[in-house]
Amino acid sequence: MPDIAVKVEDLTYVYPGKNAVIANDHLSFEIPRGEIFGLLGPNGAGKTTLVLQLLGLLRPTSGQIWLEGIDVVKAPQQASQRTGFLPQTGIPMRYVEVKRALYFTGRLRGQTHHDARQQAQALLSHFEMNSYAKRFVNDLSGGMLRLVNFAMALMGNPHVLILDEPTNELDPVRRRQVWDTITQLNQQEGVTCILVTHNLLEAEQVVQRVAIMRAGKIIALDTPGTMKLSSTGKVRLEFQLKAAAEIPARLYDSLDQLGAVDLVRPGSYTITLMPDDVSSAADLVISQIGLQELEDFRVSPPSLEDAYLTIEKQQLAAT
Repeated sequence: MPDIAVKVEDLTYVYPGKNAVIANDHLSFEIPRGEIFGLLGPNGAGKTTLVLQLLGLLRPTSGQIWLEGIDVVKAPQQASQRTGFLPQTGIPMRYVEVKRALYFTGRLRGQTHHDARQQAQALLSHFEMNSYAKRFVNDLSGGMLRLVNFAMALMGNPHVLILDEPTNELDPVRRRQVWDTITQLNQQEGVTCILVTHNLLEAEQVVQRVAIMRAGKIIALDTPGTMKLSSTGKVRLEFQLKAAAEIPARLYDSLDQLGAVDLVRPGSYTITLMPDDVSSAADLVISQIGLQELEDFRVSPPSLEDAYLTIEKQQLAAT
């Protein structure tokens, strides 16, 4: 499997007990090497169980997993040395200094003393954390703790990164730094990234393919663009009046015949409609309100969040 970073075949995990729970239900998919892959789904969908199995921390009830050609079930430790993991909660090595936490992580991933020290210092400089090098991890703020944990995931130059909500608690500047780093590693070094997140607005900017999980199954898997168009097939016309006033009733009625009209806040409206009806709706707004009365006016394609919500509603309706 030279071009496949992750291959999952008929993977099932059942939590045993009196009321056994099927967390993963016959999952099969592949992630090409060098892809940024998004894993979405509500709480309880089976994402965490899947990640634990990919990391070799949970043995499947049945099925197989290969990571960079390594059988994860047979050689979990070998596979884990090629994988960097950022958990959503919890962080190891809380009671050591930041620089030593990075160094020890590199050593555990098979780096030499020299390479681990060198990369630890490079990451501290890259993330502008030199002033935190001798601070104990446990004394850091939530945002800095998250950033250190992300840097730890990068130690050892892993082939595959598994990141669970990587930008939680980060300020906008640090958040952009994390996304830029992920993009750089992906484009320049071919690192494969599996991104587990609920932040669909951020994920939409970086992921190349998306899998949506529900009740242990993958219910949709495609590129964000294809998923958005196939799930909704609609676009949004958004406009904001300079004065926070209501639009005339006759305009509302005319627009409502073309698509669903939503009042976002006073003076701000969104119309969800088919692409062929955009021109008619725009003409109605401009002719009855006038460009001089509009603060903002735009046409937006459906977002990944729109697609996700549509797919979820379709699944709920089918059950």
